[in-house]
Amino acid sequence: MSAQKHTHARRSSIMAGYSAIGISATLIIIKAIAYHMNGSMGILSSLTDSALDSLISIMALASVYYASQPADSEHRWGHGKMEAVSALFQAAVITGGGLFLISESLHRLSHPHEMQNFGVGMGVMAISIVLSILLVWIQRRSLAESKSLAIEADSLHYSSDVLINSGALLVIFLTMQGAPYWVDVLFALGVAAFMGKLAYGIARKSLDMLLDKELPEEQRAQLIKVIEAQEKVAGWHDLRTRQNGNSVVITLDIEVNPTISLNSAHAIAKGLENDFLKLYPDAEILIHVDPEGDKADARHRVKGVHV
Repeated sequence: MSAQKHTHARRSSIMAGYSAIGISATLIIIKAIAYHMNGSMGILSSLTDSALDSLISIMALASVYYASQPADSEHRWGHGKMEAVSALFQAAVITGGGLFLISESLHRLSHPHEMQNFGVGMGVMAISIVLSILLVWIQRRSLAESKSLAIEADSLHYSSDVLINSGALLVIFLTMQGAPYWVDVLFALGVAAFMGKLAYGIARKSLDMLLDKELPEEQRAQLIKVIEAQEKVAGWHDLRTRQNGNSVVITLDIEVNPTISLNSAHAIAKGLENDFLKLYPDAEILIHVDPEGDKADARHRVKGVHV
């Protein structure tokens, strides 16, 4: 990725971050007013989600700023993994919000509360749906340019907001039509369960990055195809890959004819590196050159998986 494209992608992520904070703050204010006037557990579910969204979006924006810093003497692989830390934090906050909803729902079951001001509640939920859709659109455009895990995680739970707000709108309408009070409570419990599932997915993806999980098999297969297309590469082993923020890290050993010059061996490795960069323009690539048939060195640490 050129410096100009990198700068544009960073600006796009930052704009998405500020948009998320602004919209979530607006939603918190209008939902708090609506809950005070209406008392719906559905609105409380949506308000809780928006309050968490605001906290999460601030963390996501901060992580985008930090992760975009260039590598330095103390962080020679860069700062990209801060986005995974942010996503893990998001998962923890979402889990906490779900537990809060469960607690409030159980309390409401034993202390029923009659809804009021149905029109206000329905109007606020309708506005919330429109604003959530707008924000998801902004974030999706940003993700098309910058594969930010923090923004991706943020976008996932804002996408869920559309469903949560739509459900809250439906619950208010049904209650207005005479549905029993426990429908509202049941919806809140469903939202809590959904938030738990969402948190699990975000946490798993962030831990994959933090624990240096290999890229998916189809991506490894693509890399192997590139390696084996190089006629002068006599063999290869110990292909390792991992995600590092918005980029990937690729390391491997290649075997070449032991009689060729150092310059020729370097040219082979350089050609392979350029082919990898066509697939992953931001990749960090480390290629070790061995004489053909020599596979013994201290870096072969994956027991039973030499290739």
